[in-house]
Amino acid sequence: MVYQIILAVLLVIVSGISKSICDLSSDGKIKFKPESYWVKSKSWVNKWKNGDPTQGEKFLGSSRWFVSLTDAWHLFGLVERISFAITFTLGGLLIVSNVWFIFFALGCYILFATIFHIFYTYIFNKK
Repeated sequence: MVYQIILAVLLVIVSGISKSICDLSSDGKIKFKPESYWVKSKSWVNKWKNGDPTQGEKFLGSSRWFVSLTDAWHLFGLVERISFAITFTLGGLLIVSNVWFIFFALGCYILFATIFHIFYTYIFNKK
């Protein structure tokens, strides 16, 4: 049970950080370089040969199955969804063992929102 709690807390932190990266990438405000990977509006070219959709995919599945390998927005979106799902699956398993763990699930969501806000506003944001 202790391992489930620790893992859930760590994963909800990862999820909040990943969500902040996705939103900053989408807004074009992320401070990481190169922009062709980190900024969503500029990274779409990474899916295609020479950045041209008419030439086809850069590699097999680069615009479908393996799109998360082409840019930060897709990669961190995947990380966010997986970590969020595992966190609340673990929370659900804890609730089954004791109904009071419903407050743990609520706390996890508050922690997610807090971590997102801190990283979005102060840490990764290009001012």
